[in-house]
Amino acid sequence: MSGRLSLLYKDWKTRELVVAAVLAVAVGVIFWGWGLLWASASQFIPFPFHYALVGVWMIGGLLVPYVVRRPGAALLGELVAAFVSMALGNQWGLLTMASGLVQGVGSEAVFAGFRWRRFGGVALYGAAALAGAFSILLDTFLYSYYAMYSWDSILVAAVLCVLGSLVLGGLVSQLLGEALAKTGVLSGLEISRGRVKRI
Repeated sequence: MSGRLSLLYKDWKTRELVVAAVLAVAVGVIFWGWGLLWASASQFIPFPFHYALVGVWMIGGLLVPYVVRRPGAALLGELVAAFVSMALGNQWGLLTMASGLVQGVGSEAVFAGFRWRRFGGVALYGAAALAGAFSILLDTFLYSYYAMYSWDSILVAAVLCVLGSLVLGGLVSQLLGEALAKTGVLSGLEISRGRVKRI
């Protein structure tokens, strides 16, 4: 297993690893902050409607591959971000890593389906949707939603989770990636081709 994982990262350049790590850590801080808001919001927004806000937690597995455009970027981005969020302290503890793994695998699977040749458009939003679907599937069984809520409510949660992942995950990642590329700080990476700011 570790051998297969190492194959994903064998062609990465040092700059790509550094950028991916920095972005993932930054997203991890966002995850942590969003978790604090979630603790408050979930008291006022009942299940299943608060699942419209879950999409933010998909950004690690979307922004990092959108910027770095390498095999394994989605999994790396989501796992590192989840670890940072957990290390800073949140209400889920080690379960944060389970969510990060499942969401990262969901995103990575879609990019792999395009053979890691497409990271925008259909690939990006497909990755967001599958990460969201995997997320609600995990939560349904991890937190025993099937015993607490009706399947109709869980289906509504799934739809909201996927839609939220498309907007708060996919669209936000695209906008952030494009904004960073326009500044020139991502020069040398695939996303910056033809977008480097001239001074």
